[in-house]
Amino acid sequence: MASRWVVVGAGSAGCVVAARLSEDSDRDVVLVEAGPDLRGDAMPASVDGPDFLATGALTERNDSIVATRVRGGWATPYRRGRGVGGSSVVNAMVALRGDPARYRTWGWGDTEAAWSAVEIPVEPAAEHELGPVDRALLAADPDAVIAPLTRRGGRRVTSAEAYLWPAAGRSNLDVRTGVTVDRLTLDGRRCVGVATADGEQIDADRVVVSAGAIRSPWLLLRSGLDTPGIGDGLQDHPSAPLTLVLRPSRTPEPGSLVIGAIGQHDGIQFLPMNHVGTAAPGIGVLLVALMTPTSRAGTVRVGPDGGPLVDFALLDHPADLDALAIGVEHAIELLRSPPFSEVVEAVHIDALGTGLDALDSSRSIRDWLPGIVGDYVHASSSCAMGTVVDADGAVYGYDNVHVCDASVFPTIPDVNTHLPTTMLAERLCARWRVAHP
Repeated sequence: MASRWVVVGAGSAGCVVAARLSEDSDRDVVLVEAGPDLRGDAMPASVDGPDFLATGALTERNDSIVATRVRGGWATPYRRGRGVGGSSVVNAMVALRGDPARYRTWGWGDTEAAWSAVEIPVEPAAEHELGPVDRALLAADPDAVIAPLTRRGGRRVTSAEAYLWPAAGRSNLDVRTGVTVDRLTLDGRRCVGVATADGEQIDADRVVVSAGAIRSPWLLLRSGLDTPGIGDGLQDHPSAPLTLVLRPSRTPEPGSLVIGAIGQHDGIQFLPMNHVGTAAPGIGVLLVALMTPTSRAGTVRVGPDGGPLVDFALLDHPADLDALAIGVEHAIELLRSPPFSEVVEAVHIDALGTGLDALDSSRSIRDWLPGIVGDYVHASSSCAMGTVVDADGAVYGYDNVHVCDASVFPTIPDVNTHLPTTMLAERLCARWRVAHP
């Protein structure tokens, strides 16, 4: 008799898991997604365009996920993709693999095989698509390159398009959208399925939780799992925005490519944004992000209202503040170079319009950062492999429940997390198909 697997969440990992597991006809797969289907007319035309800022309607906007970025800070919404494809539908499309040595330190010796299986297409931004901030960064920073993007023929390709929809006709794959999983169903310490918010019980021989680095630990905790470390070690890439007032002659069209170049070295990423949408014409941004944070103080808990309670505790380790401050110093040097001076009229460091001259010393930068630092929407490592799950993503102390998404990275990857998460899912699926035929 065919085994039945339930996959919770149809994002960057869940789409891969459902597609790969259903390739075997002796396995029935049920993919459960709280958001909409997003095929046909349900997919906004903006998803196919170059302006990812126009896809806000597809983010989780009901404020069910709010997060503090630094200890003692205000909790504000943490936006995630909502619907089949998850955040691959709304992200900035930056497609980087990360340092192979980092994966080897985790004991992952099979990443090359996993990378070779990844079906997300990658193509660089076209020369004619580059905006003024892209071109300034490329001219000013010798390490900057034209950004590789998850597109084909200039069009975004989501995880659903690459993996799930080609598999949707399989008789052993059941994709259920608009269904919220309330909790895992346990028989002692064995997972036997999931219970939905409307009271349905979906039985399973195995459950894979792929709800993301916030909702996956939240769901495990909400379901009563007591494995030590669930929800601990949450990380993101701390980032600092420098707002650019572009010269009128250099203002791009609002619907043009937002990000077409990228610079990364010494653990710092410089991400140019040519515009921030129609609401603020003539405004660009240079983001400075720490891609190798040390702090593991972030947490996910179940809040008093039953929803996720999230604290990233960014810059909690002094080394992170020091490293990001050095990155900002370098960004200031870039902004004062001729390529940027030609396109940028002024630089603001806060919503009040304070100028760049206020950051006139290492001390002033360090004093400024805790009040301005933001996340990179790259939540990671809250169910870390080796702590919460084993090398196969199986939750310690329980049978038949796995986690497969960015939450299981031992530490946050040193690049934008979408492509590494896809590789992770390929890697775990290959292992499961051998271990659990």
